[in-house]
Amino acid sequence: MGLAIAFWILAAVCILAALGVVFLRNVFRAALSLILCFLMVAGLYVTLSADFLAAIQVLIYVGAISVLIIVAIMMTREVQRGSPSNRLQIPAFIVAILFLEVLVLVLLNTPWQIATT
Repeated sequence: MGLAIAFWILAAVCILAALGVVFLRNVFRAALSLILCFLMVAGLYVTLSADFLAAIQVLIYVGAISVLIIVAIMMTREVQRGSPSNRLQIPAFIVAILFLEVLVLVLLNTPWQIATT
């Protein structure tokens, strides 16, 4: 029961961190939110007993990719201004909602085989 609660807490924090990556206007804070999202995904792997994937997630994504992104952000001059406004934000949101709808429909309409041992 405790493992299920930990899974749902990690999943909720992961979703909030992912939304932070998308909606934060400060690029540096969005990168920090991305690191938090990667760490929560590693935690989800641990709750699913995929320890090797959790270790790889921390080593490669949190340790290498995130540091690379932060170094690239710090080397740019326009960090103080934040992300420029994008005219494609609303169409991208509509495409994301349609993709989510297709994904949910596929998950609900798939006849999942349950193995009994």
